[in-house]
Amino acid sequence: MAAKIIAVVSPKGGVGKTTVSINLAAAIASLGKRALIVDTNLETPHVAVYCGFAGFKYSLEDALNGVVPVKDTIYRTDEPNMDILPSRVFKQSWDGNAKYRIINMFHHLEKLLDAYDFIVLDSKPSTNMEFIKLIGNVHIIVVAAPEITSLIEAKKLEEDGTRSALMVDGLVLNRVNAKIRGTMKDSEIKKIVSFKTIWKIPEDHSALDALQHGIPMVLYNSRSVSSRAFLKLARDIISD
Repeated sequence: MAAKIIAVVSPKGGVGKTTVSINLAAAIASLGKRALIVDTNLETPHVAVYCGFAGFKYSLEDALNGVVPVKDTIYRTDEPNMDILPSRVFKQSWDGNAKYRIINMFHHLEKLLDAYDFIVLDSKPSTNMEFIKLIGNVHIIVVAAPEITSLIEAKKLEEDGTRSALMVDGLVLNRVNAKIRGTMKDSEIKKIVSFKTIWKIPEDHSALDALQHGIPMVLYNSRSVSSRAFLKLARDIISD
């Protein structure tokens, strides 16, 4: 059975999209499914940092530029069911053309479909999903902060995906803290967006510790409030 491809997107940075991508992949893997996390954010890639990788030889840029086959840019993590396909954090002079060739990403993904149950794409913050639209049978998860301007921008992505006949699975509201004054209520959120499913990831102060150790939160502390929420998200994705 071919892998289910999940593109994690956000209209702007700072909402924790990479945190969601990494922990979704880790949660899926911890539930016994083979998962690959791909860093398609070629401008500010941080997936490798979140997974504690440094000094790897080949990256997504090399596959896009035809230097090596895509299989040679994949690395194992400490979680047996989870692999990583990183982009280079510190760019080489020959990496520049890769950002134009990301539009052909679907050709590389086709070669990986039989090796995994799920492939999670961490995309760059943008309202442009052109390369994602070329990927067949892709599922979209939008990440936003629980505040009005972020939700308005998330709605634009939702509408773009719907117009393009993409499968928009739902919205992840990240770093939710009900104790903060002015936090939006569910009824207020639903007046702005119409996602069929909304997942909430609680703010977790131990997330910084996980990042500093280069370990996804789900694997660093599976009992934390955010880890439990990520595991629920993963279960919903697997059972969908």
